[in-house]
Amino acid sequence: MEGVAPPLALLLCVKRALEKGQPVKSGILNYLKRHHGEFSAVVAQWMALLQQGLVTHGLINEISSPHRQVLLQVLERGLRGEAVYNVIVSLEGEMIEACEDEISTKLARLPFLLLIPLLLFQFPAFLLLLFGPLLQNFFHSLGGG
Repeated sequence: MEGVAPPLALLLCVKRALEKGQPVKSGILNYLKRHHGEFSAVVAQWMALLQQGLVTHGLINEISSPHRQVLLQVLERGLRGEAVYNVIVSLEGEMIEACEDEISTKLARLPFLLLIPLLLFQFPAFLLLLFGPLLQNFFHSLGGG
């Protein structure tokens, strides 16, 4: 799952574990073994709090993305023994749609970001090619006249 958004990768690992008949915890641990990054560190911290029996609401509220917050809340319910497969399937569709929206907004901004090298490097070089001979003639007429 290279290049997949981290919360979607976690969701798919848990979904795959549930489809194999394994508990939610094994899906989360499988995700933590395979993925390393900022979100996996948050998930590891969240799992540690749950295993110690501490409250995780503070950690979940610190996460900026609402999809990540909801995913952790659903997984917490699954770790308590509730049936969450149907919720995970519906959440998967929403997360895929959110990823597609994020990709489309980044693609919409891409042409404007690519104009920066054009303005910084190519446009001044073009102006030198255009005005170079004109300036040479101008200085030649000033010096020769």
